[in-house]
Amino acid sequence: MERVGKYADVMCRYMAENNIEDMNNRVGQDFLSVSREIFALHDIGRHYIPFALLNKVGELTPEETEFIRNHTVFARRAIRSIYQKPYSDDIMQKWEEIAVYHHERFDGTGYPRQLRGEDIPLGARICAIADAYDGIVSWKPYKKKQTTREEAVEIIKSEAGKQFQPELVEVFVKCTVWF
Repeated sequence: MERVGKYADVMCRYMAENNIEDMNNRVGQDFLSVSREIFALHDIGRHYIPFALLNKVGELTPEETEFIRNHTVFARRAIRSIYQKPYSDDIMQKWEEIAVYHHERFDGTGYPRQLRGEDIPLGARICAIADAYDGIVSWKPYKKKQTTREEAVEIIKSEAGKQFQPELVEVFVKCTVWF
């Protein structure tokens, strides 16, 4: 979670410094001051998934796959159940958008709602790239071979226009020097 927070934060700050996607007006300084934390908390809905299922090494059943996918929906429940809000309403809304929609795909084939293109909140589009990159380079017990950072960047680039917004993939590639 910390690595995803770092990667997404680096992208977000780069975009703010270069005013890409009108980042400064869309997220503001308040969000940038906590963006690393918010991006790191993107998988808060996994709290509702049993540990044994999250760490299962064998093939998942369709029901198990669906249950794990529901961590995005569970995130909304988790965030809305917080009694004392740690952030402003605006930041809480951005956190919820990131947590719920970070598995949407730019081509509309993601989940939970099959949102497409810019209908996906910007923070979720950024987090999707950071989360995918971390998943690709991280060690997993079921991986036959560890993927290098260079291979991971090529995989992300190959998903431009499909899984990811092409312009954000360009930002990601420029930001990898800080990962």
